[in-house]
Amino acid sequence: MKKIQVGTSKIYIPNIINGLTTESSKVKKAYNNIKPDLVTIQTSEEELSGLKQVVEGVEHEHFLSNYEEIYARKLASFGEVKVPPPCYETALKLCQENDVPIAAIDMDDMLFADVFCESVSGWDLFRHSLRVGRLKRKRFRAKTPEEFVIKWDREISKLKGFRNLEKKREEHMARELVRLAKDHRRILCIIEMQRAEGVSQKILEGSK
Repeated sequence: MKKIQVGTSKIYIPNIINGLTTESSKVKKAYNNIKPDLVTIQTSEEELSGLKQVVEGVEHEHFLSNYEEIYARKLASFGEVKVPPPCYETALKLCQENDVPIAAIDMDDMLFADVFCESVSGWDLFRHSLRVGRLKRKRFRAKTPEEFVIKWDREISKLKGFRNLEKKREEHMARELVRLAKDHRRILCIIEMQRAEGVSQKILEGSK
């Protein structure tokens, strides 16, 4: 688990595999050890609102992109995969049970759309669509889910536009965490493992 000091506050980032049901136990363990006064998750405000409805028992249709479907199928070789991601659902339930605030730190839908258009060209989109079939057939030689998600992220990030998009998301989430650290002393941050290193580095850069 990464621990980052921001002023008098601490941000804790455990290694989480987005989608695996086994990650619920990691979130619970981290929560109980840290006893945070704020939990943040890698969703938009709109996604967090939808997640709250799911937890309340409201049925939701979950639409996955071609890439998300391929990711889920390949990740399933390491264990059960669910949507919405159990790591976020568990984090929300823990916050509700313990009356601890939870915050979404990813871009909202409008900002994401703007940044996507700035980062991803039409040529990137064309190449992105062509790679779906190859990704379905590709064998990711990984012995652990951690190794798989890193290899998956490297494959997705080969296109410059999508690589830049993820960097901008990391920068946004880091800024949000630095901002929230001004009012909270112990923050548990639940984000996917492949974004954790980039966000951590940008927090350190932004808190200097």
